[in-house]
Amino acid sequence: MEVQQLQVRAEKAAERAITHLYGRQREDGSWVDRLSSSAIATALGALSLNRADPVGYQDDVDAAVRWLREYQREDGGWAMADAEWPSSPGMTAFALAALHEIDPEASHGAIGRARVFLDENDAVNVIPGLTGEAPKTWPAALPIIWGLTGLRDFAQQPDLPVETILVPRRWRNKVSIALPAILGLGVMQSRTLKRGPLRGLLGRIAEPKALDWLREISGTNGGIEECPMIAGFVYLGLRQAGVGMDLQLASLHYLLQTQREDGSWAIDRDLEISVTAYAIMALSEFQDVANEPLLRGTREWLLRNQWNKPFSQFGIPAGGWGWANPSGWPESEDTAVVLGVLADLGVPRTHPAVQLGIQWLLKRQNRDGSWSEWVRDTHIMNDRPCPGVTAHVVMALHRWGLPDSPGSALARALKYLRGKQENDGSISSVWFRDNTHGTSRLLEAFVDSGSGRAPAAGAARKWLLANQAGDGGWPLRHELPPEGSTAEETAWALFALLKADEDPRGPAILRAVEWLVNHQDDQGTWRPGNVGLYFDDLCYTDDLIAHTFALRGLGRWIKMISRRGDLR
Repeated sequence: MEVQQLQVRAEKAAERAITHLYGRQREDGSWVDRLSSSAIATALGALSLNRADPVGYQDDVDAAVRWLREYQREDGGWAMADAEWPSSPGMTAFALAALHEIDPEASHGAIGRARVFLDENDAVNVIPGLTGEAPKTWPAALPIIWGLTGLRDFAQQPDLPVETILVPRRWRNKVSIALPAILGLGVMQSRTLKRGPLRGLLGRIAEPKALDWLREISGTNGGIEECPMIAGFVYLGLRQAGVGMDLQLASLHYLLQTQREDGSWAIDRDLEISVTAYAIMALSEFQDVANEPLLRGTREWLLRNQWNKPFSQFGIPAGGWGWANPSGWPESEDTAVVLGVLADLGVPRTHPAVQLGIQWLLKRQNRDGSWSEWVRDTHIMNDRPCPGVTAHVVMALHRWGLPDSPGSALARALKYLRGKQENDGSISSVWFRDNTHGTSRLLEAFVDSGSGRAPAAGAARKWLLANQAGDGGWPLRHELPPEGSTAEETAWALFALLKADEDPRGPAILRAVEWLVNHQDDQGTWRPGNVGLYFDDLCYTDDLIAHTFALRGLGRWIKMISRRGDLR
């Protein structure tokens, strides 16, 4: 395709995408996304409502069961995201537990197919806690749910010690995102499983402290982490233990408020703060967002959602932003992203929110120069140093004029990124699958810091170009399924390469732009890919992540091709 023809098509695609995006804007100026429905969240939600009041919540439970049966895949399994390929043993095991307890007769066929799928996929050895070692660790709670629903011996549960709440915070908080489920299910185990005299005493001491901790992190809507999955774990554990009635009711309220019309639940309610910032990042490629009347409310909405008090449960100071309110925790990546778009929106450096946010990020840097999401200097589970998060922080701090002189926070962060880069030039990211996201972010961070020609940046650029798929999209190879190019990864790679001054008329860039144009649908948006990671191998899709980054990539290309003298 000729460049001029592609430019015409790209401009039309961008116009449709901008119209779609503004059509999704809420009255207060923000945006809300749709995360894929989740088999694990739906199974736990259904089990919780059914145990709470099978008669009073019958319609809600029936809707959840119908969704589970409808979204069972042909191979007998359930996927991580809606019915996206492939089926997952972990997801299937949770769905099986719900159908087995709630509706075994009507779901007999579905249960049988699920059992066959689990057998064929060696689930007993793949799912942690069922037997032996396992390569992935996120669904360690599955054996507990199977014990609760009679699918295995109740006494054979992985140990989730409620006594965790008694250890010093700097150690306890290292499990961060998983701690609410550990405490909710740990209270149950302390009450229902055999313990020796010492552990029994410690459990009695720990229980009220654990319940108080859960109360402290609960949002005004009853949610914890804006996560229906966590609400299900907490409710089922506390109900079985017969304690924490206020927390049980809060969890039920949250589940009822977040159940979708089709009966399902998402793994998280939404990422409203994240995607609102991403929307501004995309729109800023096309217009002066600081003077756009439609975005004045957006600026104020983002400023209002800053944490103006410490998140004391994890020792996190005031000044950060989370992914959603009211129960999303303040964390590094969204703080960095929001700070960057506040600059786009014309908020001055002297604004108290900006000053507080910058200081917040500086205080959260790890000793090795990196940033994690919540807890400093930990390497456990998902809350470990992340190249993608670190790159976002580098870009935000550079945007606000912080120096990268030797020994500075930025210099230490760039050194960390160089040290974690693979020999082939790529780098991973904790929160997105494979290496396209992390490598793209690394390249952007070095370009923003004036080091776009540094060896680390050159290696990242070379890897991105070498890992473009034959259809023009990204990625070329997959560690986590599904296979095939995605709008998100294609957009991340395209934008990073253009930011690094890759020739906008070069074949790799033109093929990427053509891929995005060709894959825009009739609604002016893009099909989201299964690229987001909630835990190590629990993926999800997000429609506005796909949309905003695809639009951003097209916007940067249109600007660059016009500047190079190809403006029609």
